[in-house]
Amino acid sequence: MANDTAALYIRVSSEEQVEGYSIDAQLDALREYCRFRRITVLKEYVDAGRSAKSIEGRPALQELLHDAAQGRFQIVMVWKLNRLARNLKDLLHMLKVFNKHNVSIQSLTEDIQTDTAMGNFLVQMLGAAAELERAQICENVQLTVQNRNQQGKWNSGNMVLGYRWHKNPKQGQPQLEIVKEEAQLVRTIFEMYAGGLGLKAITNRLNAEGFKTKKGLTFCIAAVRGILANPNYIGKIRIGTSLKRTGADIEVQLVEGEQEPIIPQELWDKVQSRFGERKRSSDRTPDRAMPLTGLLKCPQCGSGMVTGRSKGYRKDGTFRLNHYYVCSSYNNRGFIACRQNAVRADDMENWFFRHVRKLVTDTGLLEHVVAAVNSKRNTDRKPLEDERRRLEKEMASFDHRQQRCFELFEDGHIDRKSFVERLNELKEQKAVLQAELKEIEEKLSDPLTESVDAERIRSALLQFRKLLQTAPIKQQRRLLRGLFDKITLPPDRNIQNAVIHCSTALQHLQLPDMGEETWKTNNKLA
Repeated sequence: MANDTAALYIRVSSEEQVEGYSIDAQLDALREYCRFRRITVLKEYVDAGRSAKSIEGRPALQELLHDAAQGRFQIVMVWKLNRLARNLKDLLHMLKVFNKHNVSIQSLTEDIQTDTAMGNFLVQMLGAAAELERAQICENVQLTVQNRNQQGKWNSGNMVLGYRWHKNPKQGQPQLEIVKEEAQLVRTIFEMYAGGLGLKAITNRLNAEGFKTKKGLTFCIAAVRGILANPNYIGKIRIGTSLKRTGADIEVQLVEGEQEPIIPQELWDKVQSRFGERKRSSDRTPDRAMPLTGLLKCPQCGSGMVTGRSKGYRKDGTFRLNHYYVCSSYNNRGFIACRQNAVRADDMENWFFRHVRKLVTDTGLLEHVVAAVNSKRNTDRKPLEDERRRLEKEMASFDHRQQRCFELFEDGHIDRKSFVERLNELKEQKAVLQAELKEIEEKLSDPLTESVDAERIRSALLQFRKLLQTAPIKQQRRLLRGLFDKITLPPDRNIQNAVIHCSTALQHLQLPDMGEETWKTNNKLA
């Protein structure tokens, strides 16, 4: 062993270890052992403040594996095996790399050497045991959360408007208390809804008066709905499944909580009864397809425009539904975000489809249109895939933060109560990302339609209106997005001066003159 060359690998995870003496202590012990055994130290690889959850995110370990493949050393020295990995999959991968290049692992405190069959076996058993221990910790945490919920204990941290939770209350100070100003705001929201105001009207009022959510953001419809559906306000804790918009009724179990209620039961019941009535009325099948939803942009803020309705009453007392395109930002957050900027759906769609039919009057445009459609279908996935990568990266950061919590708990730096509270906060934040990621995955899993030929495009464009009336709404919108990027309106919302933005493949095309009506292409959009 006197001629062997070693690489020393040191990893610490928590800030407490980084700021303390753990790195130096490990290095001193490993150096002393190598001096005693007359082992030459090639290099010291240190990952400070890094988790052992995976190989990724540890630059020193990546460098070590690269150098091992180059045959630069014969031994990897570690203070303890879990410095290398805390899951069996990564450990087995490292063993495979090291064995392939005749590199052994030696653990200073566990007396393990992988240059023997028994040592290799022990390493794998210890790796499996470490992974099992982590899985058991996860199960214990979940059981702790469930038990706390069943006992009515508060698990929401400082995420609920109207309550303040003290992690370390002072003597005589309650751990959970009502915030008077926030509680009054919650009561006002319940009273406004019970009094007949809708979610959008409530959102408008709250934002107009400068109120903020618990996170300091402006209110949106979803935030108001979440408050009205939260049983914490009647002193209850929700356990079991959570409320989700699945289209089916989900039974939720409520238990008595330790918190003082903010909303009386009578007011709560009235609000939930109205929720049920409005849900039943909103479950009706849409009475009209709105094919330009999202494609048409708000002239004020640039957001996509969505469906709007109003009733027009006739002299005989009957009414008709008038359909509009309205700004989605206004629709969700009210006039604090934008204005309604409504345009009549019939007028907008007639104008649009008249231009589309004109597109094929010039036979020279047909091949350009075919190329545009097929190119658009091939590139539609890219922004979705980019968004998925972004969300996965954010998800990975939550995994890292969760891992840090585990390590702090394992090393005794935080107690179980703080551990559970931190994990709950991370869990709530992670759930939002998971919902967004699921939506992206569903879009990516939707198979793209096959490439189209010229005759098919000609037929589709000449009979565009009929096609859109018979196709499912998702296919309608997909077909439109295969050709067009967006439709923009001037500030005065004069439809005659609207602009249809096509893909770059159509940027030099000209349609026959249509008077004041305008057709343009946008070479900035792919």
